[in-house]
Amino acid sequence: MKTEKLSPWQFIIITCVSVLGTEIFNIAAFPAQFAKQDAWLSVLIAPISGVWCILVTTSLAARYPNMTIIEYSRRILGKWLSKIVEMYYLSVLFVYTCVISKVIIDLIVLISHPLTPHVVILIMLFSVCGIAAWYGIAVIGRCGEIIFPIMIVIALLILLFTIRDWDSLYLRPVAEHGLLPILRGAAVPSGWHGELMLTAFLIPLLNQPGKARKASLYTTVIITLFMLKTVLECTLVEGPLVSKFPFPYAAVIRYISLGDVLERIDPVFLPIWVSAGFLKLATFLFVTCLCLSRICHVNNQRTVTLPVMLVIFVGTLWTMKSAPGMDALLQFYFYSFPVASFIAANLIPSLLLGIDWIRSAWRVAHD
Repeated sequence: MKTEKLSPWQFIIITCVSVLGTEIFNIAAFPAQFAKQDAWLSVLIAPISGVWCILVTTSLAARYPNMTIIEYSRRILGKWLSKIVEMYYLSVLFVYTCVISKVIIDLIVLISHPLTPHVVILIMLFSVCGIAAWYGIAVIGRCGEIIFPIMIVIALLILLFTIRDWDSLYLRPVAEHGLLPILRGAAVPSGWHGELMLTAFLIPLLNQPGKARKASLYTTVIITLFMLKTVLECTLVEGPLVSKFPFPYAAVIRYISLGDVLERIDPVFLPIWVSAGFLKLATFLFVTCLCLSRICHVNNQRTVTLPVMLVIFVGTLWTMKSAPGMDALLQFYFYSFPVASFIAANLIPSLLLGIDWIRSAWRVAHD
């Protein structure tokens, strides 16, 4: 099957939404658990993980053009050792996709459909995102071109509407407890930047692969600015209560009122952000199918789309049944997620690049 290619702009949109699609709602809650009013400083440290991931994955992509990390890991590690890398990425993508589905469902239940059975929402969610994943990354990219500019406009409007409720006292004192809480607060945002590991799968789908590093670095800047804006807004409006809300940004949007004229304008803004979550889930579904198809040496990822969707659907149901509510999700984000993300986005690609560089240098020396 002929695979449609992404433009650099579509690549930027997809990678941005793949990080911000669901995290934008709870990004302020996690660093605030440790850094308190200094959560915004944690957000400024977090991009180190993303930049590291981009520099390494784009270097590997330049050495092995038109290959995903699954394919060039076989060239570097050999047939058997590469199985460890393949199974790890497949497992991480499976878990991430289940967690993303659960977060979207929790958000929809919280803001609009508290009485609707979760399984009904999950079926509708997978129907929409599954169709997008089936049709391919180009369709997801075109959807992103529609949704992302609206997201930017709405984010700016929310910024303007909340200014009058800001209290700068909530940001003081700066670095009251030193550097350690700020670094601990940066762990989860760093994990989200680690989701840029998707570039290791998406770079071969670019119509201009030479622009992958530049586009990815633009992505990191956009993600960091969005995160910084969101954390500052939530902290300035909600103060020490930020860490008490499961979705602080949704609470900020609900707090907006324009005098006595307009109140509760969240039904206008929140659906766009939820649609960004749909776009993120569709991207992760597609990349999971792409990963499995490359592991199984299948050229057309559509062959495995339906089985992958069914397995992730069951996995999400199991997650909701065995770990209901936000507490289990918080445990995952605080403990498992930063480590898993570091291994997938930084450790494995760095090891692959280091081994490949050593082998290349050894060949040159002996030739």
